Amino acid sequence: MNNNLQKFWRYTKANGLKAAVKTSIRRMIDGPKPVDTVFVPASANHKIDVIGYYNSFLGRPHGDPADLAQIEAKTLQWVIPNFGFGSGGHLNIFRFINMLSTRGYKQRLVILPPYDWADSAAARTAIEAWYFPLNAEIALGVAGFAPSEVTLATGWQTAYWVAHHQASLEKFYFVQDFEPFFHAISSEYFLAENTYKLGLKAITAGSWLSDTLSRDYGMRCGSVSFSCEHGHYFPQERRAQPNFNILFYSRHVSRRRLFELGMAALAKVCEQAPHAAVIFAGGDVGSFNFPYNHLNAGELSLVELPDLYSQCDLALVLSGTNLSLLPLELAACKCPVVMNDSPSARWLLPDEAAYYAPLDPDGMAEVILAAMRDDTGRHARAEAAYQLAQASSWEEQADRFVELMSELKG
Repeated sequence: MNNNLQKFWRYTKANGLKAAVKTSIRRMIDGPKPVDTVFVPASANHKIDVIGYYNSFLGRPHGDPADLAQIEAKTLQWVIPNFGFGSGGHLNIFRFINMLSTRGYKQRLVILPPYDWADSAAARTAIEAWYFPLNAEIALGVAGFAPSEVTLATGWQTAYWVAHHQASLEKFYFVQDFEPFFHAISSEYFLAENTYKLGLKAITAGSWLSDTLSRDYGMRCGSVSFSCEHGHYFPQERRAQPNFNILFYSRHVSRRRLFELGMAALAKVCEQAPHAAVIFAGGDVGSFNFPYNHLNAGELSLVELPDLYSQCDLALVLSGTNLSLLPLELAACKCPVVMNDSPSARWLLPDEAAYYAPLDPDGMAEVILAAMRDDTGRHARAEAAYQLAQASSWEEQADRFVELMSELKG
């Protein structure tokens, strides 16, 4: 009886009381149905297509193998997930595309769904508005793949399609982070992890990823490093400040950036140091409560960042996975950096060029407070990091990228 009532109320919720009563009366007239018949509401026609969702990125064989015999040399195809404003990963891809175009590569950018671009021209307009003009053809969807000497996967959702492409002489994987860590232990976690077992050769952003993928998955790997745009990121004129300004990379929509840990640590810092003020940059924090002096800078355009960095006395940049580009860009503006003491964060700046804090609020607050009291050490670290940033070069990394494609072939 209770089971029938539950069915009745579920049907009522989905289809309305009138329809539920009519169906119940008809059932009483027609008599009982066989036990294995399921009472399904009409709205069940709109079901979640789990299989279709996963098949959209698990891919299938595509491209004509016959095209391999006549592929043009130095053709390079990048396959990316859709992009939005302010993505550091996409920025890095677009940067390498433009640098490799000056090295004689004819390139194509394939954007896989889901996306809402009406056509490739609309996608190009957005890239130019949010990033910079791109020296590559742009195509949408799997149909946009073309025969290429090299095809590069990027986000994990693109790797299966690249592995299935039958008209590429070489298939690489530009890995900028350990993407399984973007998910809880789930289907997505293992689907992301399985892309490291597809036989693709990896060019990684930094040595931590290269070491991890070669050690744990047997991938053939090499790494490029980070740099910054020296004509853009440099120390700006410092204005008089009443507070000790701490910049916090507050990209809370990316859980790996450990926003909550940083918030808790900074609350302890500001409680003990009332002259401290926190500047939140990288994400709008207007919906959060902060019981201390702060500025919600939100998501800023690239042109606004150097001045902001130059007005800060210290920056807290956390990442549970690979580093963002932010530490070296801050260093180029002579803003000293506090990062989490993890292998994924330690590969770029040595101890004498950054502060490293444990991943607990009390320990993190202690390191920040110690840095605030240590004017000499703070300035020394800022100078050491600045020199490393000045010595770095994106052009050198582009040359390294080309070398790795050659070394890892075959």
